[in-house]
Amino acid sequence: MRISHVLLPVAAVSFLALDSCGDNSSIGADPLCSTATFDVEGRRVTTFGTTADARKVQAFLQATIDLDRAVDDVGAGMLASCRAIGADLGLTNADYVPAASGELPVVTVCNRVIREVRTVIQAGLPTGARLDVEVSPPVCRVDINFGAQCVAECTGSVMVMTPRCTGTVVADCNGSCDATCSGSCSGGCTGQCSGTCTGQCMGTCTGQCMGACSQMDGTGRCIGTCMGTCTGSCSANCMGSCSGTCTAGCQGSCMGQCRGSCSVASNVRCDGMWAVEGDVECQAACRARAQAQATCTEAHVGIAASASVNPAGRARLETLIASLQRNYPGFVSNAQRIQTLLTETAPAFASSVQGAADAAGNVSATASACIARAAIAAASTSVEFRATVDVNVSFTGAIAVQGM
Repeated sequence: MRISHVLLPVAAVSFLALDSCGDNSSIGADPLCSTATFDVEGRRVTTFGTTADARKVQAFLQATIDLDRAVDDVGAGMLASCRAIGADLGLTNADYVPAASGELPVVTVCNRVIREVRTVIQAGLPTGARLDVEVSPPVCRVDINFGAQCVAECTGSVMVMTPRCTGTVVADCNGSCDATCSGSCSGGCTGQCSGTCTGQCMGTCTGQCMGACSQMDGTGRCIGTCMGTCTGSCSANCMGSCSGTCTAGCQGSCMGQCRGSCSVASNVRCDGMWAVEGDVECQAACRARAQAQATCTEAHVGIAASASVNPAGRARLETLIASLQRNYPGFVSNAQRIQTLLTETAPAFASSVQGAADAAGNVSATASACIARAAIAAASTSVEFRATVDVNVSFTGAIAVQGM
């Protein structure tokens, strides 16, 4: 089985550094920073003035709001995917019982669905067999021009510095793409097509072939040239349209993301590390804001049972596979968005807390109280962040379980 999944690294703890800011419970009720001034749930922060320190405080507080919103959105997306899969498997609201008081809904629902997924796979597949899972990861888009504009406003600069990209330049493409096309490639793909090749696959089709296949394995899966539609992966020369990822040479139009040279490009951005010259605290806050607003394409997922299916569990396994085809792509995309927040944002933002606190001390008591309030909000955000990380890891493991 080949499965590409989104597992988050141990570095997740760097995002959680704001948890360890001491006991701020008494400050949380400080009237010097009322919700009219700074309100994370209400997504509101007022201005603290026009000085350099005041701009830093405002940028940091706005970044706290944006990160909280992003984590909320990801949690809601994962919850929706889990509920949809659970409904397809016959679960109802009565099946979702929290394991502990205060447990987040995304944890309660997804953990119950994960148990059901494991049960269905173990009952439907023979001992030792797994589902064939092919995942073309989503591409997350970050507007680095927004980041540059944010840094200019934070530093009070009249000039917006050009961001420096140390990763790969990516663009929305509506033309030919000479490198990797993630989306839909019409007119043929000379490289590997991971997803669905509609047309003749001149290389090896690994998966389901709707048509004539030159070679089949013992389970009836195509492992040769497919004269029809190949659902899975085509090792080379998909002579039709490729829906998923074409690793090289999209001969027609790439309707999606192009990593390389695109004949008709728009919304050019950086896939990887980027930086803008400016104050360290401003850079950290603005990077967090830009990454928090990242948007991700939907993943392309192909799932099949290549091994013989146990008759008693066939119906439920087929239901599960169909549900995963519909709902797992959105789940993977949300997990990738968490990855984007983590690797690009966490370390610098966590390390900028002291700088923001120092700046607030030069502004007003209200500003200092609001920074303390932001630390409390970050602690709450980190709980949901950890929950989405754990749910993603558990779900990835569930669909990789073996039959019993």
